[in-house]
Amino acid sequence: MCGLDSGADDYLIKPFATAELVARIKALLRRPGGALGTILQAGNVSLDTIGREVAVDGTYIALPRRETATLEQLMRRLGRVVPKTVLEEKLYGIDDLIESNTIPVHVHHLRRKLQDAGATVEIHTVRGVGYLLDENRP
Repeated sequence: MCGLDSGADDYLIKPFATAELVARIKALLRRPGGALGTILQAGNVSLDTIGREVAVDGTYIALPRRETATLEQLMRRLGRVVPKTVLEEKLYGIDDLIESNTIPVHVHHLRRKLQDAGATVEIHTVRGVGYLLDENRP
């Protein structure tokens, strides 16, 4: 089965020029509704992945960069566990020193800010594994 028939947008045959790869990636990013430009929604919480703005019931709340990145990873996997190691990889560079409590501290602050803003989502800790974002059901 051809890669294009399986859902791929494009492909290159080896060997290829790096300039051609970069040009094709730029072309994909220019498409409207690209993978990068989306609004994630969970309950009454929305996250603009381009503007990095978080809103609860339409009211914007200020979140530091790493809390916003944590929320994004949780929203992208709504209802599924996000392993702590995945959050570490997404939030920190390879050379960053990560303390054992760094991710739990980000999650704690994020929980508090979402709760204070009246969010209808909740972050659950899955002991020994990671975190799960869930919508509160009435």
